[in-house]
Amino acid sequence: MVEQVQTKVVTVSQKVVAGVVCWKRWSWKLQSHKVLVIVNQVATGTLLVDSPTDWLIRREMASRGMTGEVTVAYLDDGNDELSELLALTRRADLVVLATGSKVSLVVDQQVRMYIQQCRLDNQISKLHWLMNSGGKHVHPVELNGLAWQLGPVR
Repeated sequence: MVEQVQTKVVTVSQKVVAGVVCWKRWSWKLQSHKVLVIVNQVATGTLLVDSPTDWLIRREMASRGMTGEVTVAYLDDGNDELSELLALTRRADLVVLATGSKVSLVVDQQVRMYIQQCRLDNQISKLHWLMNSGGKHVHPVELNGLAWQLGPVR
């Protein structure tokens, strides 16, 4: 009987400003796909402990073969780092807006300003909404394990 264990090196990093986690990144292969997923929530867990949302995002990206780098940016009423989001967007090959449709007025304004800045920065083609089968914008948890559908941001 032959037993084999295959391991991959993953680098986990995060940026924290004033005690608030702005983003968390998992890197496997630096020369492969880079995905940014923007969610509407406060980051939970620690650097090495994932939230259920983080886990769902990484699982979906792995199923799509996008295991070079996955970054999750956390939008909430206390995180207003538009310049940071733009820098993450420039770095990414694909950006998924997974904020859902039930967002606060502050987060809605942040998303609108972000989209406008992406247009001005010629990054808009990278942006896609996470949607359910009915075309509604959703958060990853809302899909309850169903396949992700992406739609362009216009």
